[in-house]
Amino acid sequence: MFMATKNIYVADSDVELFDTAADCAGSMSAAVVAGLRLYVERHNKETERTRMTQIELDVQDGPVVTTKRFTGRKLLRYELRDGLRVVTFRVYLTAREQIAIHTRNDPDWSRLSSPSEDNPVWEDERTWDADWWSTGERSLRVFPDLDAAAAELPAEVLNAIRNALTEPAVENLDI
Repeated sequence: MFMATKNIYVADSDVELFDTAADCAGSMSAAVVAGLRLYVERHNKETERTRMTQIELDVQDGPVVTTKRFTGRKLLRYELRDGLRVVTFRVYLTAREQIAIHTRNDPDWSRLSSPSEDNPVWEDERTWDADWWSTGERSLRVFPDLDAAAAELPAEVLNAIRNALTEPAVENLDI
C-alpha cells in the first residue's frame, strides 16, 4: 500500500511543541492530521456566516407580489413597533457590496396577547379595522452604500446597520 509523503519544516522554536503533540497523538502524522482537522473545522465555521447565499424575498408592487432573488448574506433584522403595527427591516450585504433592505409592515400580533383580560388593544377601534389585519408594504430597496440609505431610513436602523458592518461576522470567544 502506497502512502503519500509530505515534508513539514519546523522552526527551532516550535520543535518542543511538535514533539509534545507527537507524544500525545501517538505519532507525528496523527498529531499533524488532528491539528489540520481542527484548523479546517474552525475555518469552515468562521466562513459560514460570511458566505454569500441565494436570498429570496417577496416584494409587493400594488396588488402583485413577486419574488426577488439575489446573492448576499444577512446582516441583521430590526423591528420598529408603531402603535398596532410592526415594521421589520431585514438588511443584507449583496455580492456586489451593496446594501439591500427588505421592509415589511405587519400587524403587531404581540399587542393582542396580554396576561390581563383587560387588554386595551381589544377596545381600540383600529384593531378591528380591515387594514390593520392585513400585511402592508413589502419592499426591497438597494443602496450602493450606507450613506445613500441615510435619508430613507430611521436613525436607529442606520446605527444598527453601521454596527453590523463594522463588527466581525464571527466572534471567537475564549471562554
